[in-house]
Amino acid sequence: MNNQEVIAIWIPYRLQAISTMWWAYNQLQDLPQPRELQVFVDGKQLLQGNASAVLNPMVEAGFIHARCLLEFLGLGVRAGKLVTVGNRRVDDIAIEHFTANGVALEKVTPDAALSAYTGPKDRGERALVAILELTNKGLAHFTNTFQDGYNSLDLEIACKGIPVLVQNHLYMKLNMPVPVAPKPSAGDLTSNN
Repeated sequence: MNNQEVIAIWIPYRLQAISTMWWAYNQLQDLPQPRELQVFVDGKQLLQGNASAVLNPMVEAGFIHARCLLEFLGLGVRAGKLVTVGNRRVDDIAIEHFTANGVALEKVTPDAALSAYTGPKDRGERALVAILELTNKGLAHFTNTFQDGYNSLDLEIACKGIPVLVQNHLYMKLNMPVPVAPKPSAGDLTSNN
C-alpha cells in the first residue's frame, strides 16, 4: 500500500465507516423494539432476526476505523488522557510519512487536536479518549478494567471531530481536497438498486 492509496482510498473508506457508525448507532437508539430484520438478495432471504445483527457490527467497525485514524494522526490514550503516540512500528503507515513542500508532516499533539473543538476542551478530550478506550478495552480484548460512563454525546463529538482532524492535519496541509464520504440513509438499505 502506498501513500497515494492511503489518501485516495483507505482514509476515505475509514471516514465512511465513522459516518456509518454514527448512522447505525442512531438507528439502534431510534428504532422501536423488537427491530425485526429480514435481508433478501435477489429475492432469496439470507438473514432474519433482530436489526442489531446488522447495526451492531456497523458500530463496532466504526470504532475500529476511528481508532485507526486517531493512531494514524499520532494520537493515543494513557491513563484516561489523550497523548501523542510514541515510537511507531516499522511497518506502520502514519501521518509523518507524508510530506508537504518537502517537509514531513508531524504527529498531531493532543493540544493541536483539541484546538479544533469549539466546546470545552475536556469534553473534546473525553470524546476522543472514549473512542480509544472503548475500542481498546471493549472490542480488542476482554478486560476487567473496562471504562464505562461514556455516552451518545461523546460518540457524536468524536464522529464529527475525527474527520475534521484528518482534514486539518492531513488534507489541508497537503493542499488536497478532502474526500467526502456519502452519508448512509435508510434508502441505502432498502432501495432496489
